[in-house]
Amino acid sequence: MKPRTLLATVAVLALAGAASAVGKPQRVMSLNLCTDQIVLQLLPPERIASVTYLARGPDVGFPSIDASRVKVNYGSSEEVLAQRPDLVIAGTTSTFATRALLKRAGIPLLEVPGAESFEDIRNITRTIGRALEEEARAEALLQRMDSTLAELRQTAPEKPIAVVAWDGGGNVPGPGTLFDAILSAAGAENVAARLNENTFHGNYAGFDLEQLVTLDPQLVVYGGSNSRRPDSVHRQVQHRVVQRLFAGRQIAYNETFFRCGLPQSADAAKQLRETMRHTLAAMAARP
Repeated sequence: MKPRTLLATVAVLALAGAASAVGKPQRVMSLNLCTDQIVLQLLPPERIASVTYLARGPDVGFPSIDASRVKVNYGSSEEVLAQRPDLVIAGTTSTFATRALLKRAGIPLLEVPGAESFEDIRNITRTIGRALEEEARAEALLQRMDSTLAELRQTAPEKPIAVVAWDGGGNVPGPGTLFDAILSAAGAENVAARLNENTFHGNYAGFDLEQLVTLDPQLVVYGGSNSRRPDSVHRQVQHRVVQRLFAGRQIAYNETFFRCGLPQSADAAKQLRETMRHTLAAMAARP
């Protein structure tokens, strides 16, 4: 995967009537779900102008990250003008019009790409921590993440567990994705990596039922959410052949934990490890 770079634009406020950015930012606005969850961990509510409305959804964030005490936004330029932030943090693949306005107006803007590895998570968390002048809090989050990753490495299975993410749609995350990074940390091998490189479109493989059966992973995992039973979604999309051949070898993971690269992604890997371990133990115990 090509190295990912952080794009940061920090300028003096030129918007009429806006407060000047002196010292620590006191009115921080986040326009991206993933940056929402870092900002909410690094700042007290009184220093947050708003986060996206998505941060309050039941299916999107880690349960320990609470957005209930801050205002929400929908990513519009009008909201930025009304809230008068002294720093806006946004992703690089959304809210294009709003970000363009911020640059024209000279409003301090930090643009953050998505994370696809734990090194990306470290870089992004530190970059946001520096922009907020909360480096110590950012480092504390990363120290906890690295401690969990070290624990996972020390207790890793002797042989990686062969796993594939399969939802029946044929679009499987391969090497260079956040899913793959979490899976590897959990002690598993992403069998999609065995495919011919011509099978991939970017970091995702076109993966059909025949290939799934041929590779015969130990476990097939599929995504669910907090508000919907993953099993009910699973039954709707899985092929009867998959249901028969992989009976007892299918597990659900909470895909909300795999959507954003956060220090808590190590916790997602730990949770996945436990689920895989229990599933394999149950398989071994069957007559």
